[in-house]
Amino acid sequence: MKKIASITTLAIIILCASLKLGSAGVTKPAGSLLDVLPDGTAVALIDFQKIANSSLWTVLNAQNDVKHAIDKAQSEMTDLGLKLSDLHTVALVFPPAGLNEPTVAINGAFDQSDLLARLRTNPRITLTSEKYKGFDIYKATSKPEANVSTKPSDKQQGASDIKRSINNETSFVFYDSSTAVVGSAKSVRSSVDVKAGDAQSVAQNSRLAEPLSQNPSAAVRFALMMTPRMTDGFKTNDFPLPEISSISLVFGTIDVASGIDLNATLRSDNAEHAKAIADKLNGLLSMVKGLVVLGGDAKMGAIAEALKTVSIVNSEADVKITGNLPMDLLNTLLSSPAKKS
Repeated sequence: MKKIASITTLAIIILCASLKLGSAGVTKPAGSLLDVLPDGTAVALIDFQKIANSSLWTVLNAQNDVKHAIDKAQSEMTDLGLKLSDLHTVALVFPPAGLNEPTVAINGAFDQSDLLARLRTNPRITLTSEKYKGFDIYKATSKPEANVSTKPSDKQQGASDIKRSINNETSFVFYDSSTAVVGSAKSVRSSVDVKAGDAQSVAQNSRLAEPLSQNPSAAVRFALMMTPRMTDGFKTNDFPLPEISSISLVFGTIDVASGIDLNATLRSDNAEHAKAIADKLNGLLSMVKGLVVLGGDAKMGAIAEALKTVSIVNSEADVKITGNLPMDLLNTLLSSPAKKS
């Protein structure tokens, strides 16, 4: 099974497997998608239309590398007659085992019958299905490339390519005319368990659901329950912060109304630990600001200006981090060459 580790990769898979050009889908609030997702340790809600209609999207499309990636994704969806604008909202839930193989619920404009017909006739995909608790779960498996090189020096690489292609499987299930869930076969079955009332949804997990409800208009909302394995990664000689293990929850938003606005909260177990964490992070921020000033070029100057907007304060057991990257600074960062040291 191919492990999906980023929202970008997930979005491409979702778009390729689930959205139909020109259909009249019904837009649902992103939060309602949590009702069909199993419980987990991390969740993200994405209002793709808000991002696609923002100045941020315009700036990103003006960058050759980013535009190439977007155009490539769109080109790969052409066989199904799809387009990015058909994606409305996305919700991702990550299982307790770690931040991989999430279950993804989507709301968009797609036609189930037409989509399945296209997948069945696609020469690069094998489509199978199984009945589970009254729902049809479909599995799309990429076929190995037919023209893998067999030259002696390429045999090992060719076998690896075939293996990766064979293991590229994505399962999905439709719940209504505008809602589908995508992921591994196991995660999609877990979603059906929720839909059938046999398992708890992530919406019923108050530790994750309540922080997400604080700013429902944000383009991206996220919440993560920290585990010892996660916090142990921050305990190094270069960054000694024993209080990091006291953080139990990280949540916040990313908005795109005036550039990129970040608002994040680190929830500790008491005020003393929160203050220690804030002091340490502010010390690190000051050090980074000093190093950036030494850069001296336009890009470093833009980074320095962006860092001026970052604020780290503690309030009771919480450490609150905010920052803003305006569009003009983002343009400078993306267009200015980095100074070589």
